[in-house]
Amino acid sequence: MSASMACLTVIPARLASTRFPRKVLARLAGRTMIEWCWRAAKAAKLGPVLVAVDSREVADEVRRFGGEFVMTSPSLPSGSDRVWAAAKGRREPVILNYQGDMPLLKPATLRATVRTLNKGADIATSVIALNDSARQEDRNVVKAVLAKNGRCLYFSRAPVSSWEHLGIYAYRRAALKRFVSMPPSPLEKSEKLEQLRALEDGMLIDGVIVHERPVAVDVPSDLRRAETMLRRGKK
Repeated sequence: MSASMACLTVIPARLASTRFPRKVLARLAGRTMIEWCWRAAKAAKLGPVLVAVDSREVADEVRRFGGEFVMTSPSLPSGSDRVWAAAKGRREPVILNYQGDMPLLKPATLRATVRTLNKGADIATSVIALNDSARQEDRNVVKAVLAKNGRCLYFSRAPVSSWEHLGIYAYRRAALKRFVSMPPSPLEKSEKLEQLRALEDGMLIDGVIVHERPVAVDVPSDLRRAETMLRRGKK
């Protein structure tokens, strides 16, 4: 990546997550979730990595494994707001939001997402082919509707597409600042998907097709699936 496209990776780490409280401190093969994510971000070699924490307990854990953190308010409404709170005092022109719930993500996926910004969009995000009919019908699985050139046209929880959205975002600095300054939009409220706020405001989002299906740890049973993958050597 050129110096003009230097990237700051921010991992938002909220302790009181709704569906799996304290999951960022849950242990997977001897490491906490947040340490796994930090290691993946460092391995991507995109630039500095910050963990945006909202509690002293998580800050202590990040300090223990040698990471850098920024304390953010527990009252912030979303991970995107937490990322901007951590990044706004920095100067990197690209900000990668790597949510701390995909501990086994491959660094190549992070790099591919950031590279996609070179196509000129405001935001880049990653998608994977969705061939499982059960997942297509699952409203917890977010689908991305893509144009032929990869531009994202819509996101939905309904079975509207054969692309699954992975929820990793690379922003141009100005785009993230603009995004968090806007109030939630009508479509965002309807679908409960914040990326629709950007589309409704005319921002351009490009999708990059990747080929790994990371385990997103939303509930304790997902952590057990990740443990199984590690045992099978499918990291």
